[in-house]
Amino acid sequence: MSIKFNQIKWIPLNPILKSLLFWILFLFSLFLIGVFICPIFPTQWERFIYGIFGTIASIGITWVFVKGEGKSFRDYNLVWKRNTLFNFSKGLVIGVVLLLFIIGLLVLFSDIELVASINNWNIAQLFWMLAIIPLALMEEIAFRSYPFLELNHRYGLRLTQWFVAIAFASYHIVQGWNISTAFLGPAIWAFVFGLGAIVSRGIALPTGIHVALNIGQQVFGMQGENSNAIWILKQPEGSSAEAIARTDQVGLIGQILVLVLAIMATEYYIRSKRITIRESSL
Repeated sequence: MSIKFNQIKWIPLNPILKSLLFWILFLFSLFLIGVFICPIFPTQWERFIYGIFGTIASIGITWVFVKGEGKSFRDYNLVWKRNTLFNFSKGLVIGVVLLLFIIGLLVLFSDIELVASINNWNIAQLFWMLAIIPLALMEEIAFRSYPFLELNHRYGLRLTQWFVAIAFASYHIVQGWNISTAFLGPAIWAFVFGLGAIVSRGIALPTGIHVALNIGQQVFGMQGENSNAIWILKQPEGSSAEAIARTDQVGLIGQILVLVLAIMATEYYIRSKRITIRESSL
């Protein structure tokens, strides 16, 4: 007797356990891609290959879990819609605005300067930066689709935001980031991505934000010296220890402000949904 896969249901598991299992499988798939697939291709294609195959892996793992729930991708907002491209574009704009907000704080309230890079930048570098799109997409599928919505359904948006933010930071720590950078960067932005996914009912908008932030950080040299930088945020030569510390403090304040705004927006969304539900029941 044959059994179709879509007839098999998950043994009832806590959404947290299912999410952890999902993320473990995702990390394991990235490990396999890095060990067995990336070395086949030229080094300059590594980010593209990693992102493309990582996206395929995240879709495949999601398919297994979704089918295990007896549902479809549509139930988790993983289908192309008429507004998908618009939401992605809107996410790009939001990401650029948020990045410029942080850069503005640094330039206005610290000694840091925005100077032109010495790189001979050309259009070919834009092509290589496009690898950020599949890299961001695979992470949004892994962290803002099935696990996020399963956790949200059981525990609500507030707890889900915190849980996924911790998971997203932990994922980056496993990737080699130090703990403070992971929790002061990806963990904070996870609140922005998560809210974007819930409000827009899909991952196109948070993927757009994610892409804009990552490309912007390269363009402004915020990920260290790199060949893609057009401008560099640079501390003046001979800056005192106090000036350098002030720059770090302003950067930290900027990140905290993003976190506070994201939490406030999350709470506003939760409250507005409750009011809507209450009014509809009258």
